Amino acid sequence: MFNPSRLCSAFRLLAVSALLVVVVAQEANAQLLISPLRVIFEGRDRSATVIVTNQSDQAATYRLEWQEKTATPDGQYVDIAEPTPEMQVSSPYIRFSPRQVTLAPGEQQQVRLALRRPADLRAGEYRSHLAFVVIDERQRRAARQSAGEGAAIRVFMNLGFAIPIIVRHGDGRPGISLAGAELNVDELNRLGLKVQLKQEGNFSTYGRLRVYWRQNQNTQEREIGLLQNVAVYPDVDSREATVLLSQQQLPPGILRVAFQGADEYAGRVWFDQSFQIGN
Repeated sequence: MFNPSRLCSAFRLLAVSALLVVVVAQEANAQLLISPLRVIFEGRDRSATVIVTNQSDQAATYRLEWQEKTATPDGQYVDIAEPTPEMQVSSPYIRFSPRQVTLAPGEQQQVRLALRRPADLRAGEYRSHLAFVVIDERQRRAARQSAGEGAAIRVFMNLGFAIPIIVRHGDGRPGISLAGAELNVDELNRLGLKVQLKQEGNFSTYGRLRVYWRQNQNTQEREIGLLQNVAVYPDVDSREATVLLSQQQLPPGILRVAFQGADEYAGRVWFDQSFQIGN
């Protein structure tokens, strides 16, 4: 018989479980420091190093593995179980070591990457993601014990963190333009500038979005929004990004949005445009 109270209880349980997953993931992310957050091989580059640091107060073990992902227009990633031949992944051309690390609190470990470019590699940008998957030894022992006792199923959550490893080969050009911008308010009642970025090149772009406001041409401009680590990959024709603003209301004036390059693109300005808002 249908029982509404049981259904409501189930929904509450699912909501609490989802919230716990988010909280645990955020906490774990703060406990592992990875530097750099992106690795780029281009030109004559043949090797790179990633440094991982355990910032927690407990020892932790991480398994390193490749993950293939495709970018989405909202800036997220979708896991790809079996990449198609059309997907340009970098993992076949890169070796890394070690494959697993155990870090004491505060301990660091270098992960070495070596690139071997085939002589017949087509020009373009190749990307795979190097994942650091948390291994909880207590959970592994409990799983083995339960399996020995004939348990039907046991679910454990392995938290992981992945960074893009990019190989750029041959002639290519990065390019991006501003296709649109509009003010909007999100579900938390925060004012933001939603921008539409149009991909124009065959290499990815990377940088930070800055938003400025001033009342008119004769008044001083001030920064009211900043969004770091914005990447746009050739996987998508366009990408949406929202820059949260430092104030909840904007009077009429001039809004300026700039996409400034970072890391290998430091010092480059992808676009810098102004437009009138309000009356």
